[in-house]
Amino acid sequence: MIRASPVASGGQHALRLRRMRQLAGAAGPVPAWYPDARPVAGPVRAIRPVVWRAARLVAGFGELLMATAATLPREKPIPLVSAEQLAWGVRYRPWPTDEHVTVALPVDRWLARRTWMCLPGPPRTGTVIAEVPSIATPLEQQIWRGIHEGAHLDHLAYLARGGPRVPSPEEFGRGLLVAESYAMAVEILAAVECVLDGQGLAVRQLGAGLIERAARLPGGLKPAAEFVDLPTLAEVYLLGPLELLTAARGGGPGAAAHRAAVLPGELAATLAARWTQACASYPPAAAFMAAAQALTGAD
Repeated sequence: MIRASPVASGGQHALRLRRMRQLAGAAGPVPAWYPDARPVAGPVRAIRPVVWRAARLVAGFGELLMATAATLPREKPIPLVSAEQLAWGVRYRPWPTDEHVTVALPVDRWLARRTWMCLPGPPRTGTVIAEVPSIATPLEQQIWRGIHEGAHLDHLAYLARGGPRVPSPEEFGRGLLVAESYAMAVEILAAVECVLDGQGLAVRQLGAGLIERAARLPGGLKPAAEFVDLPTLAEVYLLGPLELLTAARGGGPGAAAHRAAVLPGELAATLAARWTQACASYPPAAAFMAAAQALTGAD
């Protein structure tokens, strides 16, 4: 993937890549075709106006969820154990699987960043989740691992049902944009279903996560350094799930065609069915979707 990319300078991202390679002693010296760590050359485009509107909509829904959470019971967070957190999230993920293995990775979370991947060898689908020392509270990690990263593992496993694809196309480029759109859509779905289940702490954390995704945009209230030169990736955490969920709720052929083009088969159908039921059971979700359909122009 790196060899095929025409990127010459990667700034902070290339520096992290080089540090990761150094940890793998058998990988040898850094190849000449690796991007160097100079600041990214050239202008970085601004965030699109439609994304700022999506950010306000998503953040507003997050604030509503946090207010609702204050009226719900406060459940006990799941301990910082990967298997337990993934198991908790099964009921809130529309196409849950357990076809993955967990491997210990002796690096900090910020160096590791993405911990879901496809690797050669077992299991049947090649899906792996890396266990790294947590920098989060048990509740934060419960949502991140049990819902968001769990959705990524489900997505990878679905695509690898005919045999592992290493690496998976969903780990890079356009595939990664689809993967993050799906994981964020599952987060929004999970937030509504946790409201219906009376999971107050989970609802509060899921709402806070939506607000954080809006604030961290380049130029936002709390811009995240990792996204300063990655506007397309930063945008997809907000606009991507709205496009998937409005397609799930849309009644016309255009919506169905869009959903099928982005998400395959059962993955799209299960998301659509669960989201339709969530909107029927929780009127604020239906109102949120009506605003999202107006924003995205969904039919």
